[in-house]
Amino acid sequence: MMSWLFNAPATTGLHLKLNKRLGRTTALIFSLLVSLFLCTSALRGFKSPPPYINGPVTTFSSATSWLPFLVPANQRQPPPTFYPFEATSAFSPVAHDDVHTKATHDLCASFPTYLTQRIQPVLKMGHGEDHRKRDAQLDSVSACFPPDDLLIFSDFDEPLANGTRKAIDILANLPQPYRDDNPDFANYEAMRELVRKGKLTPQNDPTTGKNGWRLDKYKFLAEVERAWLMRPGRDWYVFYETDTYIVWDNMFRFLSTLDPQTPLYMGSPSPGRVDDKLKLKTWFANGGPGFVLSRGAMEKLLNRASAPVTGQYTDASLSLAWLDLIRADCCGDSVLGWALWSAGIPLSGFFPLFNPYPTHGIPYSDRAWCQPVLTMHKPEPNDMVELWRWEHGRRKLGRPLLYADLYEFRRIGSGSAPAIRYNWDNTNYDRVANGHDVHADSLEACTKACEAEARCKQYMWRGEQRKSCVLMPFINLGVAKEPETIESNETLRDPQPAGGGPESPKWRIVEERFNFTSGWLPVRIGKWRDENECTEPDWLWPSIDRHF
Repeated sequence: MMSWLFNAPATTGLHLKLNKRLGRTTALIFSLLVSLFLCTSALRGFKSPPPYINGPVTTFSSATSWLPFLVPANQRQPPPTFYPFEATSAFSPVAHDDVHTKATHDLCASFPTYLTQRIQPVLKMGHGEDHRKRDAQLDSVSACFPPDDLLIFSDFDEPLANGTRKAIDILANLPQPYRDDNPDFANYEAMRELVRKGKLTPQNDPTTGKNGWRLDKYKFLAEVERAWLMRPGRDWYVFYETDTYIVWDNMFRFLSTLDPQTPLYMGSPSPGRVDDKLKLKTWFANGGPGFVLSRGAMEKLLNRASAPVTGQYTDASLSLAWLDLIRADCCGDSVLGWALWSAGIPLSGFFPLFNPYPTHGIPYSDRAWCQPVLTMHKPEPNDMVELWRWEHGRRKLGRPLLYADLYEFRRIGSGSAPAIRYNWDNTNYDRVANGHDVHADSLEACTKACEAEARCKQYMWRGEQRKSCVLMPFINLGVAKEPETIESNETLRDPQPAGGGPESPKWRIVEERFNFTSGWLPVRIGKWRDENECTEPDWLWPSIDRHF
C-alpha cells in the first residue's frame, strides 16, 4: 500500500531527504490514526454493555482477537452452549447414609463452613410471611450456617429458630423520605406501634398478605447496602428468600469457576425496562430464585463520587438515589436490576441453573436435564425439608446434582409412580416446550391422543362439560386440583317478539363444570430418559435469550 514511498527515483540528496521525511511523516500519521481508531473502539466497547447482553458471548479466533471490530459479524463464532468444568464437592463427607434418620446437626457436620469467609449468604424475609415456609427454610437450606455467618434481613427485629438466630429490621433506618406521604409504609408503622404496645399477634399483623408484599420491594437495595456494611469485602453475596431452595454444593462449585473481582450480577432473567439511550431491553434477576453479586459488582454499584479535597460524598447513597423509582415500581428486584444496569453491570442470565420453578413445577426436558441445579423457587415447605435430606444422600465428588438426578426425587411418570392421578393438574405452560389443547370426549381418548403424538410425554384431561385434552412434550409433576365451576355469559339469539312486547334478554349466565385428570406415558418417558443419559454436566454460558 505504501510501496511508492520506497520506490521513488533517486535524484538529488534534497529530494531523497524530502521523500524520507514525507515517508516518516505519513507513516506516523497513519499510526496515529490507527491508534486513535483502536482507542475509540476500545472505549466504545468498554462503555457499552458486554456482548452477551442480548445473546451468547461473542468470541473471536486468536489470530484476530486483538482487532475484533475488523471481523465481520457473520464470521464471529459464538462459544459452545456448554463449557466443561471439573466440579469437586467441598462437603466432607460428600454424602451420608440413612439421611432420614440422622439429626440435623449430624448432616450439617459435613457443611464447608469455611467457605462463608468468602461467600456471604443473605436471607430476606418478612414478619407477616407464612411461618411454615420460614421454619422450613431454617430447617433445611439455611440450617447449616453458623448464626454469625448468615445475615437475615426482615421488616421486624425478632429471634428465630428458638432464639438461635435473629432477624434484622432493615426498614427501620431507611431515610425519612421513604416514609413521607408513602402509604406503603403505613402498615409497617402500624405494626411497629402494635409492637410498642405489646399487642401484635399473627391475627392482627398489618404486614401479612399483599401489604407485606408491597413492603418487600423496599428491602432489595437496603439489603445490598447493609450486607456490604456488615460483611464488606466478601468474594460473593448470595441473596435469597424464604421460599428459595439452594443446592449449596452446586452453588459453591459454580462460584469457584468465576473471578469475584469481575463485576457480576447473576440469576434467572426477567424482562425489565428499556434503555432509551441504547434502545435495548434490559433484564433483571428474579428475586424468588435468588441472585448473586460479586465483590466487583458490589464495589461498583455502591461506589460514590466525593469531593477531591474535603472527601465529602457528592453522590447520594444507593437507597436514596433510586427512591423515586422504588416508590413508583411494583418490584424491588426490578429496581435493583436497573440500578445495576445503570452502573454498567448487566445481568448474566443463568437459567435454568437459577430456576423460577418449584420442585413440583419443573418441566423436565432437554433444556432442564443435564444442567446443574443451583436454585428453585416456591417449593412446598414439606418438599423443602425432604429434598434437603434427600440431597445429603445423593452428592457425588466429581458430579454436581443435575436435573436428571433431581428427577429421581419424585420419579414422575416412571414405573414406580402412578400413571394417572385424579383431581390433579400437571400442566406447566413452559415458554419453549409448550403444550397444546385438543378435543377429547373421554380420558381414554385423551390418552390415545398423547400416544399418537410422538413428542407427547404427559397429558391432562378436563372432563365433564369441558372435554379438552392438553398434550405436553415435557415431564412435570403438578399439584392437586379439585373440580371447578366457572360462569360465563352466553348470547341469546331469540328474535324480537312481535307486537311490541317486552324485549327478550340478549344473554344469560351459563355454568360450566370440569375436573382435572393427569396422566403420563411411563414407557415413552423411560425410553426418553435412557436416550438422554448425562455423561457430563452441562455448565452453561450466560445468556438472557435463555430464560423461563
